[in-house]
Amino acid sequence: MIVQQLKLEEHKVITIEPSATLKELLEVLDRCGYQHIPVVLDGVYYGMAGYAEVYKAHFDSGLEKQQFLSTTKVESVAINKNASIDEEGNMEEIFTKIDYVPFLAVLDKESHFNGILLKSTLFDMLRDALGMHKPGIRLTVSMPEMKGALGKFSEVVKDYSNIFGMLVLDDNTNFGYRRVSFKVSPDTDVDALTEDLKHIGVRVFHVTPVVQSI
Repeated sequence: MIVQQLKLEEHKVITIEPSATLKELLEVLDRCGYQHIPVVLDGVYYGMAGYAEVYKAHFDSGLEKQQFLSTTKVESVAINKNASIDEEGNMEEIFTKIDYVPFLAVLDKESHFNGILLKSTLFDMLRDALGMHKPGIRLTVSMPEMKGALGKFSEVVKDYSNIFGMLVLDDNTNFGYRRVSFKVSPDTDVDALTEDLKHIGVRVFHVTPVVQSI
């Protein structure tokens, strides 16, 4: 369901048909301000096309600019046809597929185009997960990777503050430990919290001063 929650609905997506000319494509791109848009016809996703593909194709064609733009079809320059994800896809699939493309086409059970998942949306989700929209103090800690460790950690922190955002990562420098970044309220007694965390084997190694919401 994560794809369904994050996607931009089909009716909000600017697309172009594969039979359109590159002149029409450039006009649409100039109006909308995007670098790439989906190429779609009758629910079929043909890939994406943008400025870079037009310029490269023109360079390779050897044709005069206006002739090239008015006679060449969008379908001939469309790329990343496989940059798509099922609407029931999961986070692992999203991050595996979206590395080198600006968006993923979202397809329904019949493989019909159903919207797009923007890379920028993932950054918005990460900002929310980190609590970046709220003021507070960010702490980064190293935590033993063992059963119940995260629960004990949360119990200690809640005595001092709500947790406004938390991100758990592998700590590549310490085998058997995880690195956790989280934010607490601006008035939290960080020194006292740090001491209590030490008692359960959690080491605070970075504290960022109060930051304003963005």
